Amino acid sequence: MGGDIIRFADRTQSVAVELDAPTARARREGRYEAEIVIRTGFVSAQLPLHLTDADLADLAGYLAARAEAEEAGAVPDGSAADWPSAGRSAYLRLRAADPFVVEIRDPVQSGVTVTVPLHLRDGWAARAATRLGALRTGLAEGP
Repeated sequence: MGGDIIRFADRTQSVAVELDAPTARARREGRYEAEIVIRTGFVSAQLPLHLTDADLADLAGYLAARAEAEEAGAVPDGSAADWPSAGRSAYLRLRAADPFVVEIRDPVQSGVTVTVPLHLRDGWAARAATRLGALRTGLAEGP
């Protein structure tokens, strides 16, 4: 079971975090290998990422909050969240703006930051939360 943990995409570019097929041991320990995949007209790149069950729970909380704000009709306020938490590996800085901005930051290995502005469709956060919930359930249930 691999697949997208999260995908931010518009008609021309995308940033995704793709889960590598986890082993039984990875599931038991709640530690997963993934890859950030960036596709734009300017940059195509892949970057390894290490995640935990806690990281997936943090993302679920972020998506739930974004979905709630969108449902309430809140105007994007420019607030930012880092996922997974900054410091131990590459991470995404998610900026709730118009357009939505995903910064891919790799301070540990390359020192490079890539910024991708995206025109996300209405309801994106609720759909992403649903997909992530299904993925987390699958990980918990095992093969």
